[in-house]
Amino acid sequence: MNNASKRKIGIASGLLIAMVLLLFVIPWPFRPPADTRLILDHTEEVYIAPPCFEQAGATNYLTESTWSKAKASGYRPESACTSDRLKPVPVSLWNWIRERTGVLPSPWSW
Repeated sequence: MNNASKRKIGIASGLLIAMVLLLFVIPWPFRPPADTRLILDHTEEVYIAPPCFEQAGATNYLTESTWSKAKASGYRPESACTSDRLKPVPVSLWNWIRERTGVLPSPWSW
């Protein structure tokens, strides 16, 4: 191999390593997983994030559900608290992998 080939391989390797490192360090917006627990209030046709339940004006017709079913039902968030709790959260890919494997708690593990 000549010096030009070695230089091209070195540059390509360096760029690849830099891209992988940036991918794992830069925060990306991640949405709540489809199986995130929510409470559905069927009387008011709203969904409530569990951390917001105490301040919610919920009725007695409640069921536990998931984020995907709540979205499919067409219900709206009960309050700004619930809306804020379900917003995408910026997380690095490295931390997202650790959350999905159970090493770190998820922002939606209530």
